[in-house]
Amino acid sequence: MDYLREEQIEMPALDLDLVRQIVSLVEREDLSELILSQGQITVIVKGRNYRPQVSFSIPTTLSQVTEAIYHQPMEPEMQQQISPIPEERLFHITAPLTGVFYSRPRPDASPFVTVGSEVEPEQVVALVEAMKFFNEVKSEVRGKVREILAKDGQLVKHGDTLIVLERLD
Repeated sequence: MDYLREEQIEMPALDLDLVRQIVSLVEREDLSELILSQGQITVIVKGRNYRPQVSFSIPTTLSQVTEAIYHQPMEPEMQQQISPIPEERLFHITAPLTGVFYSRPRPDASPFVTVGSEVEPEQVVALVEAMKFFNEVKSEVRGKVREILAKDGQLVKHGDTLIVLERLD
């Protein structure tokens, strides 16, 4: 029964005061994640804004989706009916600062806009919360909402595209 003999495994010392300070720092600075390595020890602290990074590829046009499903090109007249909007007609509403994106004024309220909604200049289309302040995100142009890229509760960075409009002016 030698193989059941216990072996001593030496674990490196872990400074619990340091761990508490790291957790406090993450909370105080509202960080999403902090990784600290020292020797054989790695401490990973994930804050309340932590969102796992998930990436995937989506076909960008309906014709690409149809071709992927049926493995055959679409009829030319069908492609003309669903032609993409020219890039110069699109307007990107971007995050004015880094913070948390919200599509509605309150959790129980309707969204400011939905895909297909028409918006006017200076109309509030979303909120970005930073340091407990809610900042209105307004449209700069008259347009129709084509895509809402940000999700409620998602951390967005300054300059990230939140909503894509098709210009109507």
